[in-house]
Amino acid sequence: MIPFSKVWFALVALSTGAIGYWSCSTGGQQRGEALARTHCGGCHVFPQPSQLPKKVWDEGVLPHMAARLGIAYGGLNLDSLQGANEQEVIDAGVFPVEPVVSQKEWESIIAYYLQNAPDELTDSVRKEAPQPLNGFQVRATPHPIQAMVTAVRYDSLHQRIWAGLRSGAIYVLDPTLRPVDSLFRSRSPFSDIRIRKNEWELLSMGIMDPNDKSTGDLFHISKEEGKWKGKALVEGLRRPVHMSYADINKDGREDVVVSEYGNYVGRLAWYEAMANDSMRRHIIENRPGARQTYWHDYNGDGRKDLWVLWAQGDEQIAVYLNDDRGNFVKKVLLRFSPVFGSGYFELADFNKDGHMDILYVNGDNADLSHTMKPYHGIRIYLNNGSGVFKESFFYPMNGATQAQARDFDGDGDLDIAAIAFFPDYDKKPVESFVYLENQGGGKYLPRTFSDTNLGRWLTMDIADVDQDGDLDILLGSFSLTITPTPKEVKERWNRENRGVVLLRNTLR
Repeated sequence: MIPFSKVWFALVALSTGAIGYWSCSTGGQQRGEALARTHCGGCHVFPQPSQLPKKVWDEGVLPHMAARLGIAYGGLNLDSLQGANEQEVIDAGVFPVEPVVSQKEWESIIAYYLQNAPDELTDSVRKEAPQPLNGFQVRATPHPIQAMVTAVRYDSLHQRIWAGLRSGAIYVLDPTLRPVDSLFRSRSPFSDIRIRKNEWELLSMGIMDPNDKSTGDLFHISKEEGKWKGKALVEGLRRPVHMSYADINKDGREDVVVSEYGNYVGRLAWYEAMANDSMRRHIIENRPGARQTYWHDYNGDGRKDLWVLWAQGDEQIAVYLNDDRGNFVKKVLLRFSPVFGSGYFELADFNKDGHMDILYVNGDNADLSHTMKPYHGIRIYLNNGSGVFKESFFYPMNGATQAQARDFDGDGDLDIAAIAFFPDYDKKPVESFVYLENQGGGKYLPRTFSDTNLGRWLTMDIADVDQDGDLDILLGSFSLTITPTPKEVKERWNRENRGVVLLRNTLR
């Protein structure tokens, strides 16, 4: 699941007078840049004017910056904007009540961005057009499943596929994609699932669209005598999107880390499993944008450390060193521009040197800065053996959402399957799915199937679905259009209702 972060503000009028102020002198330009670096780069990586077109700065990002700096704050009804709890947002200092900069300083910042931004972004990175996807058969569900799938997961213990819908409906499918069971939780689509022998834990978002309401929960379910039974383990979560399990304090009970993405406010917290079956919350970091977590020993001390992908402003990958008593020390490994749209990461040893590298995906385009971005795509950061990561590979992919590295063809190296929820529909073929076949030496051959518009791919899972010894690819389609999409494509998704698609591996 990818969180939607599109928010629109109409707070200030960006006039040509601001541009005139900047153009008075070189000193004005320098002052505007200095102010921008101080106030627009103080909480996250400094966003360069060249990263967005002039119009996007003017109509999308700068008005939001104004609110963040306390400009034109009066009368802003946060509760009407994406369901925020206004007082909590105010208390968190997200939108200062008093201006942080003067009007004249703000006009200098505006002028700096509008004078230095391009009219359009240019794609300067050349890449090979995708080849046909050989070795995979495309199979859609034989019975209609609404193309509003928020999560698709394979249950290897029972050889079943779980598909959750925006409505809260959950389908359980067999390996041929035929429904064998269903359950329903109104208004609460699930974003993650933990599968055990006779019980499951579901992470429910509450409200999927951008909001800060505490309506998500972690739910335990089981099936007894043909009936589903459940209970809430943790309630009051802010749009949770991911969970990972570990015995964090070494008391013999498994605890869970929940990424509460939220919107203006959110948190990363671990929930301690108590002896009485209750869960006690411990906050790791109190801010929105926690997207995904991973457990792996970073420093070789024998303890599993917590790796976290953050989006929503200060985009970064950080590791939280674990002392096995529930305490963490943060170390930032990589930071990205706030317009990158971080969406997914994995740890994998790409060069077989015994050190975990990072597969990183950025392409969330449903925010203040919607435009085709040439820096969207798939990146590999190699670990130098000392925990320092350097980019070694980049595949441009507009609107990239998720990627997973696996040895699909059985040749001993890692290939990559990737999806994009915000692809460029003007390109042919539309790169909403790309399979990067590892050619060795850090080179990858892109492939895709002919009918990528079969769905709008929001979620993906990798598993041996047909139990034939190789890895297949499950795709979940979510047809709600947030960015410009051809009318005929939208009509097709709504008409055909192919919520789940299987790419069956025939390479072996």
